[in-house]
Amino acid sequence: MVKLDNPYSQYRPTWKVFIPMVVMYPLLKVAMQYAYFSFLYQYSIVLLLLIVIAQYCDKGLFTKERIFVFDLPFERKIFYLMVMVIILIPIRNIAIQFTQNPQTLHFYQGQMPLLESMLVMVAIIAPCEELFFRGFVQYNLSFYFGKYGAIVIGALFYSLIGAAAHSLYLAVIFFFIGITIGYIYSKVKSLLQSIFLHVITIIFMYIYPF
Repeated sequence: MVKLDNPYSQYRPTWKVFIPMVVMYPLLKVAMQYAYFSFLYQYSIVLLLLIVIAQYCDKGLFTKERIFVFDLPFERKIFYLMVMVIILIPIRNIAIQFTQNPQTLHFYQGQMPLLESMLVMVAIIAPCEELFFRGFVQYNLSFYFGKYGAIVIGALFYSLIGAAAHSLYLAVIFFFIGITIGYIYSKVKSLLQSIFLHVITIIFMYIYPF
């Protein structure tokens, strides 16, 4: 069972787990400033590189206990799915009050065809973001800062995606989405569940752009 709620755990990961967190922002800046090809593919490469580094620093990243946890009752899974959708609605409604331009969707999609960008988001971005930001960052931070500290700090790391794009709007959006998914991840303790919720977020973003 994944432990995410002990603020004073006797076991703590080594300092190496902070290496991917430190190099994340510079890699994001490179991906955004040097457009060799579509940003979404460059961002995918950055995420995959971060996961490779994270695996080197955390050998348990791809273990069954970290990813495949199914002991949560089905009705609880449905409940957290509904929570995710309910929270996304006010986030979107508040976001469009600041700009009619759907910046979050445009940030990811860029000039790519809609269907292609959606497939990349669902097949690559969602699993990789959850594996890195929740399965690695939030999980390891929980040993140092406890469950809620890890949720908040993990969401701050997630918001750096928007900060790297010089967009306060995106940084705030990513922070609140990170808080929501991070909290649910701390409850369900399953990366598969958080990936599914991330996919729901992506579909929601394409149907109701913000």
